[in-house]
Amino acid sequence: MRALEELDLSAGALDGSELEVDILVVEDNGSVRNSILAILLEFLPDVPVASARNGQDALDFLFARGVWSGRAEMVPPKLILMDLSMPESNGFSVLGQIRSTESDSALKFTPVVVFSDSQAVADIQESYRRGANSYIVKPLTYAEFQFAVVVIGQYWMAHNTAFT
Repeated sequence: MRALEELDLSAGALDGSELEVDILVVEDNGSVRNSILAILLEFLPDVPVASARNGQDALDFLFARGVWSGRAEMVPPKLILMDLSMPESNGFSVLGQIRSTESDSALKFTPVVVFSDSQAVADIQESYRRGANSYIVKPLTYAEFQFAVVVIGQYWMAHNTAFT
């Protein structure tokens, strides 16, 4: 696995044709994103993880556009862990585009876990309407935050049977 710093999708410095990712973290807040990545690296060290700083970078990666056009033949991540409130393309928009892909596309069935600060019922309902597989409110303490990220990662990587 490459170092996490090299897997920042926003950098556009990688040759996307060889990049396989099991977990895609989509989070605009740098400190939150770095915490999630550090936790995943510590507790799931063999799982390739990438991060995107906003919804547009994530969509470019997932749909092999722009600097990621070389990824056209790559399988999608096994999990997308995504914030809702992001610049350029918010979580609702990203969910809508992922779920509207061709019916036989593996990306359409990629699990998406919304990991948000929002406790608003409207945000939770809209996330599920647009195809989220889970909605988790970010815990306030670091210990609970760490526990949540570990459980999410372990469940989707070790216990879930993915669509193939």
